[in-house]
Amino acid sequence: MFKPAGVLLFAVILLFYPGKLHAQCCSTGSPVGASVYVGILGKNYLRVATFYRHNYSDKYYEGDSHADNNPLQSANYNFTGLAFGYGLTRRLTLEMDFGYFINKTQVYLDNNVFNGMKTTGYGLSNGGFNLKYGIFVKPAKQIELTAGAGFRYPFSFDPQMVNGIQLNRDIQPSTNAFSANALVFFNIGFPSVTMRLFTTNRYDYNFPGKGTTDTTKYKYGNILLNSVFVSKKIAKYFFGILQLRNEYKTHDTYGGKTEVNTGYDILYISPQLSYSIVGKWNVTVVFDMPLYKNYTGRQLTPSYSYAISLSRDFNLGRKAPKIEPAKLESH
Repeated sequence: MFKPAGVLLFAVILLFYPGKLHAQCCSTGSPVGASVYVGILGKNYLRVATFYRHNYSDKYYEGDSHADNNPLQSANYNFTGLAFGYGLTRRLTLEMDFGYFINKTQVYLDNNVFNGMKTTGYGLSNGGFNLKYGIFVKPAKQIELTAGAGFRYPFSFDPQMVNGIQLNRDIQPSTNAFSANALVFFNIGFPSVTMRLFTTNRYDYNFPGKGTTDTTKYKYGNILLNSVFVSKKIAKYFFGILQLRNEYKTHDTYGGKTEVNTGYDILYISPQLSYSIVGKWNVTVVFDMPLYKNYTGRQLTPSYSYAISLSRDFNLGRKAPKIEPAKLESH
């Protein structure tokens, strides 16, 4: 069901997988990635997607202005993930994902006590489950309104230790805590001009950590994400997409007290190109550029990010055609 939308909607498969939308350079949690932007699947359809994302940061902000005299020269991460979606019914889709940080690295300046030192975290990020329900789905008119909800879970409740030292929060691969989310997705197509308009609105609520030490009782701020996409067929199997995305994050808290240098409001523009290999495999590349940044306190902020994904749908409910012996004998 609603398969005509699939090719175009795949173009955003890697933007962010349902997860932590932390815009800071190396914040804890998964870079948001894929199927939060894709509508429901047909019954017995399986979607498989793998993706890679690189993020680089080298500018501090305080409010909406550059800030000087900072300890870090830069920070970056490399993240890879695997996502699955399955159509349980004509209107209900189940999704799950896993991710792994190849690295989350901070590079200090030479003119401070750390003397150009690098610190790096790595490992599994949080996993996630989501359910989506098609409230209003009209494939012939290329219209879909879908709502969803889900949760994310940590693979460990305790922070990562390297050489007996606990890594700081900005380079931890996981939040070490649960979170819950709700989302609304809307899509409308304009076949006469081979264009689509689709939007997503998502809210993530993060719970405090439940680890064995006091330092694990940290609560990351909640996230509100709003995105608008315009897609256009530009050639056979090629689709161009332009996304505007706003991310708003509240303060983190620790022991019930506000963490000063946390929270932000950031606007991105994301040009994307998707290629459908004979209508089966879909390859997408994305480049994220911040247009506006406003940070509470002083924080290292993203400079750019790029990603690539590969995805495909499989119809597990399709039965092989029957060949009757009588027909074979007649030839």
